[in-house]
Amino acid sequence: MVTNPPALVMIIRHGEKPGDPANDDDGGQHLATLGSGRAAALPSLFTPDPNSQLPFGNWTQLSCDLATSTQSQFTGKYVQSGVNAGQSRFPTPSFLFATQGGASNRPVETITPLAEALQSYYNPNITINQTYSNTSSDEQALATEITTNPIYAGKIILIAWHHGQIPNLTLDFGVPQSQLPFTSWPSDRFDFVFLIGWENGQAFLKVDFQLLMYGDTDSIS
Repeated sequence: MVTNPPALVMIIRHGEKPGDPANDDDGGQHLATLGSGRAAALPSLFTPDPNSQLPFGNWTQLSCDLATSTQSQFTGKYVQSGVNAGQSRFPTPSFLFATQGGASNRPVETITPLAEALQSYYNPNITINQTYSNTSSDEQALATEITTNPIYAGKIILIAWHHGQIPNLTLDFGVPQSQLPFTSWPSDRFDFVFLIGWENGQAFLKVDFQLLMYGDTDSIS
């Protein structure tokens, strides 16, 4: 049981990758072009309604310069598109986490546009915490840190992680295994949003969908 839990923990998989989607070690360190497009679109899901009163004024959606192939690694730069984003579908996070860089930088690359949007227009102090790796021990430590450190109590947290470990990370937060929609994250799905909340100290899970890119669906199967 968690005494002072966060208001909400959201977990997403990194964006699309080159190579075999089932193998995190295949295809290089970076996002594919399609994954960079997803990363650039993510602020529209998690940043505040641009018509609301923001500390730094209204913000515009980020876009990116695309490479030529959907399987190539992204080498462009994110730029301001000048297009106002619509109302977000998920709460705005106060804290961002991604796996440590190294063999793969895809998780941090996935939420970098979101971090930049929040820094520029909403929360200049927000950063991406990359203290933890995607090992079982570090995932347990991450869940313990978020559920016991009082700075996270009542806050909204977004985590970008590797798909193979997300079910176990969800269990580390105390979600009953019976609530997992699957024990192995489908390798071809990059669009789930795991939402972890707490009721009377007990964690529970809801699965939602990004519906950002062509081919995204609101079905688990």
